Amino acid sequence: MELSKLEGRIIGVISDNFQTDDFLDKLVSDIIVKKVPESLKMVQLENAVLDKKFRELSLRDKSKVILASKLHDQEIVLVNFSKGLTFKDFSYFKTLFKKIVTYGRRIILVDIKSELFLNCVDKIYVIEKDEVKYATADLFDKILELYIDAPKIVEFFHKCEKMGVRLDQYTELDELMKAIYRIKA
Repeated sequence: MELSKLEGRIIGVISDNFQTDDFLDKLVSDIIVKKVPESLKMVQLENAVLDKKFRELSLRDKSKVILASKLHDQEIVLVNFSKGLTFKDFSYFKTLFKKIVTYGRRIILVDIKSELFLNCVDKIYVIEKDEVKYATADLFDKILELYIDAPKIVEFFHKCEKMGVRLDQYTELDELMKAIYRIKA
């Protein structure tokens, strides 16, 4: 499947058929070669990481190194980028991705976890055997739950809907809490 044919600026791809980069025996300094200080700063890594081997890094730092190595590409493909990232990291990288696409770049997030897609992607594609099986722009789409574990806030929305409690499709926890409070009052 040629990912460059997919529509959107920030694209979520659900698939377990894409290969990750094999950097295990390389030094980080050999992986990040363009505008190194700026790239490290953008992904919130210290310069000390440059002297380490890729395999010695945590999952979180591996994801950051891969992003730093691709920041200057026209099309940035990140496979399983969410591994090891914290909720705070998700928030930061969603903002960073939105900033990157304003410079005419595209980001394709290939992952089986959908938490990173929330408030970030333009479109979500389910790809199986190099074929688009399903496409949607709505993370609340019930059919998507056949392919991935929905973000917790989406699961909560669907559970409330089954119980007859009507909520809007909130993507921010604060807004959801306000809505629940209004129902209770």
